[in-house]
Amino acid sequence: MTLYCRLLCVGWAVAALACGSHAQKPANSDPIPTENILKTWLSSGDPRLEAWGAHDAVATHDQNLTPYLLSLVSKWQPLVRTCTVSRCSDLSPEQMDERDAMAAVLDTLIQMNVSVPADDLRNLAPDFGDYVAILLARQPSEESGPLSFDFYRSPAQTSNALQYVSATLLALHPPPGFAANLLSSIKVYAAVLVVNPGAEQPQTGSATSCGAYIVQPREGWPGIGTYGLSRHKGGSNFNVVGGAVPVYATRQELPRYTGSVDCLMSSNVYLSPSDRLQLIAEMLGVSPEAMPWETGTETKIEFKSLIQFDAELLDFVNEQQQKYRETASALADHGLLLPSEVEASLPELNLEIQDMRGVGAKFIPELPNLPPRVDWSYSYQ
Repeated sequence: MTLYCRLLCVGWAVAALACGSHAQKPANSDPIPTENILKTWLSSGDPRLEAWGAHDAVATHDQNLTPYLLSLVSKWQPLVRTCTVSRCSDLSPEQMDERDAMAAVLDTLIQMNVSVPADDLRNLAPDFGDYVAILLARQPSEESGPLSFDFYRSPAQTSNALQYVSATLLALHPPPGFAANLLSSIKVYAAVLVVNPGAEQPQTGSATSCGAYIVQPREGWPGIGTYGLSRHKGGSNFNVVGGAVPVYATRQELPRYTGSVDCLMSSNVYLSPSDRLQLIAEMLGVSPEAMPWETGTETKIEFKSLIQFDAELLDFVNEQQQKYRETASALADHGLLLPSEVEASLPELNLEIQDMRGVGAKFIPELPNLPPRVDWSYSYQ
């Protein structure tokens, strides 16, 4: 889009509509519009012009534009989809334009290192989890703490990546109740392989896959700076949160705001059981390798009789829970949870009984009187 055309877009509403239909991204040689023009665009109520105003504000780093950007942020309300019992409708074209414009504004605020009020971050979280995660991490801990705790406890209302970042921030300055919640929310999966006496231990494994999201080019709008969060340091990404479970971010300019950039980024960033355990290790001041237990374990029990099997399985359960109890007690010693919270804070142990004995083996009933926080599932292999 030429500067002349963009000026006409600001001057008159009719001209804005006419010019907007043929708008193109300006060439690098085009001069940046004046501050007053950018203010007009940011106040126009036209999502496309707001996006251009935010886009060009980055080049100037003009702090006088900050109130206009923050004013747009303060007006945002979470997008509403029409839902039925079976599905929710897609966003309307108007909603998608509004979302693209706000993504451009948030991208500018991130690049200009502008602080966004907590109440506004709360409203933005359902639609812009990755942007909010980056902005939240830049706030002082005394300001980000309460909001981080809310995001941590309500991932369904925000995003898994935002919950992940919130937890890493809370682990650096743990508020009351966080350690107990984090430990008790861990689900330990224990594969119990039931074999005939003398049988070799079978091999187990898993595989994952993911797909890519393709965004079609779009005329008349600036590129939208989109962020993806990652667990690993890369060539072009930057650090969002340090500590035992660091978070990094990568920026890509795309035709539209899509959420996660690809499967290796925010769509793959969630607070897994092992991440929770690493955060607990960080709060205890030890390395994750020094923790006496893992969130995934496996044991083999040779089945000779039901009484013998039940006894060995119960010994295994008690051994695992004693390790969890020691970790909870260590957190209590550090003042991170109350001694009275120790038993209620134990992780949930999920026993996955995999009967490998072959055809003709008798069904193994659930172990009677399982301790609290222990779940049982059974399958033939």
